[in-house]
Order: sequence, then C-alpha cells, then structure tokens
Amino acid sequence: MWELSLVSAKTLAVVYLVTAGLVVVALRGPLRDRRRWGWTIGAAVAGAAVGAAASWWLGDVHEVVDVPPTWVDRVWVSALGAAIGALAVAAVRGGAGRRVLAGVAAVCVVLAAGLAINRDAGLFPTVGAVAGRSTVPPLEVPAAQTAAAADPASPPAGDLPSWSTWRAPADMPERGRLGSVDVPGTTSGFPARPALVWLPPAALTDDPPALPVVVLLSGQGPGASPENLVEAGQVTRVLDDLAAANDGLAPVVVMPDQLARPTNNPMCVDGPLGDSATYLTVDVPRWIRGTLNVLPPGGGWAIGGFSQGGTCSAQLAAAHPELFASLVDVAGQLGPELTGGVERTIRLGFDGDRAAWEAAQPVALLAAGAPYPGSGAFFAVGAEDGRYGPAADTLADAARRAGMVVELEKVPGSAHDWQTARTGLADGLAWFQERSGLAAAG
Repeated sequence: MWELSLVSAKTLAVVYLVTAGLVVVALRGPLRDRRRWGWTIGAAVAGAAVGAAASWWLGDVHEVVDVPPTWVDRVWVSALGAAIGALAVAAVRGGAGRRVLAGVAAVCVVLAAGLAINRDAGLFPTVGAVAGRSTVPPLEVPAAQTAAAADPASPPAGDLPSWSTWRAPADMPERGRLGSVDVPGTTSGFPARPALVWLPPAALTDDPPALPVVVLLSGQGPGASPENLVEAGQVTRVLDDLAAANDGLAPVVVMPDQLARPTNNPMCVDGPLGDSATYLTVDVPRWIRGTLNVLPPGGGWAIGGFSQGGTCSAQLAAAHPELFASLVDVAGQLGPELTGGVERTIRLGFDGDRAAWEAAQPVALLAAGAPYPGSGAFFAVGAEDGRYGPAADTLADAARRAGMVVELEKVPGSAHDWQTARTGLADGLAWFQERSGLAAAG
C-alpha cells in the first residue's frame, strides 16, 4: 500500500475516468430544462473564475509555496472550481440521492486535481510519502566497507586513488544499493530524520576502492525529504547508469536530512531554527568517514541539491572548500531566505542580526573565501524560471570571479519543477563523475 504510486499514468487514468463518470452522472438531466443548465453553466464559469483568481492571489501575489503556479496548476485549479460550481447546482436542485452523488463526485474532483498538481510538482510520489513513511529499507553496509573505513593504512590525500588501478571482479553486482541510515547530530544536536545512502557496485565488492563522495540535499516544502531525490529526482537510476558505463565506479552518494521537518527551513546555518550547518559539515562527514571507504574530504567530495538544497550547497561549498571542492546547485535561491521576506528571515533565522544574514549569502562567502583554485561549480536552472534563473546567473558569475571552474546549464522548457531537478541533478552528477576522474577510470 505504502509503495502505491501517486504519479503513474495508470493511477491517474483510473482516478480521472472514475471522476469523469461520477460528474457526468451527477450533472445529467433533460436537455430541455434550460433554466437548470443555465444555472449549471453559470456556476461552472464562476467557479473557474474563482479558481483562476485563487491561483493568482495565493501563488503569484502571496507566493505561499515560494514559486509561482505552473500552467498545469492554474488549469487544474480552474477546472476544480468549475466542477465544484456545477456540482453545487446539481446538489441544490436535485433530491437526496443526487446530493449524495454530487458530494462523492466533488470529493473525487478534488482528489483528481490534487493528484494532477502533485504529479506536476513531484511532491508525493507514493502513498508512503503522504504519510511520511519511508519505503527505503535500512542500508546493509558490506563488512568490507566498514573494515576499509577503519583501516589506518588507507592512502592519504595526494596519493593515487585506489580506484585508478582497481578492476571489477566477475561477481560484482550490476546495480548499486540504496538504504536508509541514521546519522546522529552528535555535535550539532540537529534532529535529522534518517538519511539515504547509495553505494555503487564497486563499493559492494570484497575489495572496495576508496571512492569520491556526493552529499546530496532535497528541496524544502510539503512532503520534502531525502526520498524526493530518489522518487521524483530519479537519482539512483542516473547513478546506476553512470556506474554501468564505468565498470561499477561511481561516487558514494549520501542524502542527509537538512530540514528536520518537511516545511522547516533552518537555511543551513547555525541559528534559532537549528544548527544544520554544523550537522552537514561536522556530523555527516564524520559518519561518512567512519562508516564508508571513501576519499578524504576536499577534492574528492561534492555537495549538491535542488531548490533549498541547492542554496545550501552553494553556501557550504563556498564556506568549506576544504570539505567540498565541487558544487552542484540546481535551481537554488540567491541565498538563505524564509517565506515572508528578508526581514522575517533575519528575525527568525539570525536572531535579528542583519550582518550575520549578509555574511551567510553565497556571493559574500565566495568573495570572502576567494580564490578557490581547486574548486568547481555546476549550476542548472529551468530556462523558463523567472525567479530562480537570475540567481543562477549571479552565483555563476560570482563563482567565476572567485576562481572556480564553472558550468551553467539552462534546462529548456522547464521552470522550478522536478523536470529541472531531474535534468540538472543528472547532468551535475555526470559532471562530477568526470571531474573526479571516475569517468576516465572506467
């Protein structure tokens, strides 16, 4: 049940067909009853207008979800308003049976519109995601991984990486392994939810090489969790493809929770909303190095993410190049900001300290930390994204000025959505695969 897809064409087709049938039956009546049909059509038009106004007022004016509605959202909200208006007339002018039928049809219309908008936004891919239940099993870390991570003879930074001479054994798995883990906030005290970890096929062998690391962060909002990167972002499919093309070699990918709750936004700083910066720069790296056979932080590590996760990545890569020498920022903001504007952000997230907020901006961090001779940055944003697109341009320019090697991708035909996320994350991971040297090793 928890794994039932809410975004598959089959699920949506069933809901749409049932809903359409109920609406047709609830609205049926003799064609000669012009007065009734006049009221029905008028209510539908009024409902559609109310829906369009609601989309504009909530989405464009108040930005209740931080991004403007897509045309899919606007069409479905208007259709929802039209259907509810028409069904209201059927309920008022019909008998008890018609009222019950109209009520059931209205519930189905709400469900159909919600599923369509959900699919467009990529918020809740499964029933489990709605209930906040993870469908990812606990990670089984191979004994060879733990033993290699604890081996003090592991090669120090600067030596040839072990994967440069490593050869895939005949019994290596064809695909990587995904699992959930608890990464405690020992130093930060941050109450993170379970993280996800993906181990490439090379890491599942009896003699695993030390591999690069990608710390990957989800966005923030209703239903946000590390699982979004797998279910809506499809990163495991991308990673399996990268590994298949390179003899099982790919980065180890750790997807920690930087939010604590889906709608919470600690903004990846240490402050009143939680010490998420310390969690991501101290607790998470310590767990990775103590548990997995990976390269030392720095040149072999990247941090990336989508939306709020992209913003965090830019902040942390700029502030900690000794940890993350590579950055993948997909549709991130210009800097940390809460819904409601800058003043609210400073008051709630920085204890009213404007100077601290200004210092936490990626552009300011890049200027203060320049030069970055060993760092690289990959930025991606939807070509139709009028809000986050300018931020990507500004950050890319700032990173270049700071000495980073920079790539900027504009994803055609998309805005701030999971199409942008899937494309940007896939291309960013491929960029890091090549940058880390793994692509040449395969």
